[in-house]
Amino acid sequence: MGSRVNYVLVRNGRSEGYAQGGGAGYGLDYHFAAGPDIALRWLAQLSDYRDDFWFDDLICEGAVLIDADARHLLLFTELGQFPLERRYAYRAGLLAAYRRTWGGWTVSWAYDGIGDLVAYLGENRDQVRSERTWWDGLYPDSGERPDGPVEYLVSVADADGCRPYALPFESCPPWLLGPRLLDRLDPRDLVTACSTHPTAGLHLDVARRRAGLWSIRPLAGLAEDWSELWPGWELTLWGDDLSRQVARCGGTVTVPGVDLAAERATLAERVDRYWFVEERMRAAGQDVDQLREWNLGGIATLLDARVTPDELARVVALIRR
Repeated sequence: MGSRVNYVLVRNGRSEGYAQGGGAGYGLDYHFAAGPDIALRWLAQLSDYRDDFWFDDLICEGAVLIDADARHLLLFTELGQFPLERRYAYRAGLLAAYRRTWGGWTVSWAYDGIGDLVAYLGENRDQVRSERTWWDGLYPDSGERPDGPVEYLVSVADADGCRPYALPFESCPPWLLGPRLLDRLDPRDLVTACSTHPTAGLHLDVARRRAGLWSIRPLAGLAEDWSELWPGWELTLWGDDLSRQVARCGGTVTVPGVDLAAERATLAERVDRYWFVEERMRAAGQDVDQLREWNLGGIATLLDARVTPDELARVVALIRR
């Protein structure tokens, strides 16, 4: 089924759900970057995917809730189409762009993933919870330290100061180990600078038994599981605010900046390339009727949204400027 996503449209006090696989999550960023008018016209073409079925938080890789009554947009995406080291910066640019193309709307991130959409509708998050897998070690089953880009930043503050650890891709999400994590951290992961952005971070104040955690990936029930995982520890969720962790490290670690203009430009290019506009395609000599019949990648639904060249040009310019 590829990358699985849920969409929800709330309008006139009623909600309508969609469940889509087939790699749909890889296009979520540009599908909805076009703003509410185009997005709603596109959703109107997705009758084949209209369904109240929820993917669980293990396999759901993205979701969007459009509350047209409250003018509120709630979303998340795993951004699996990008390398791990690109995701933090691109997501920051994506949110900056959405706040332009969804002008007059509140745009917010679903930090708990699909659970936040379920809760927004007043339903129980338990229905999307997958069976929990508890890790015993920091690395995969072989126990060998993976070799890859930074995935998690863990900082430990105690009487000796603050020690930042950059955990590589495919490490265990560090919070799942509970206090055992303090004995599992590998001196080889100690850093003074991260060359790329992690996707999540955990700061531990050992003396006060307090933890701060930020993430751009779904936390999938962590707040509910925390007291079992970390008995006696207090958790504060920092949303996506990596800077709060860096500040608590007191200058012991640095991270790269984010070029929002460059990331918005990447999104603008994806919108311009992948939103199929029939008038442009026919002018370029493409057989639109055949493409609509084949409907590869759901191209027919995009064509049937009837986006004009001028509409798309305005969206792309708004994202870029």
